[in-house]
Amino acid sequence: MRIYRDDLWRRTGGGLFGVGLCAFGIFSLVQMSDAPNAVLADRALWMGVTMNLAGIGAVLTSWLAPDLSGIWCRSPRFQDKK
Repeated sequence: MRIYRDDLWRRTGGGLFGVGLCAFGIFSLVQMSDAPNAVLADRALWMGVTMNLAGIGAVLTSWLAPDLSGIWCRSPRFQDKK
């Protein structure tokens, strides 16, 4: 595996996005014990697991993908209406 260091702003932004997803997932897992019933605890568990997997995927993709143009891209440019 090779860590790419070009396009640092986009790679750092994607990494921070992944860290934010992981933080949200960890918060969901920690708060699972305070759920008022078993259904909400189950939802918190699986949301936390999903957010952590998505966060880890975002961090790994941001730093290990050679070309980020199709992954973390800018919004499309629209032509001016005449």
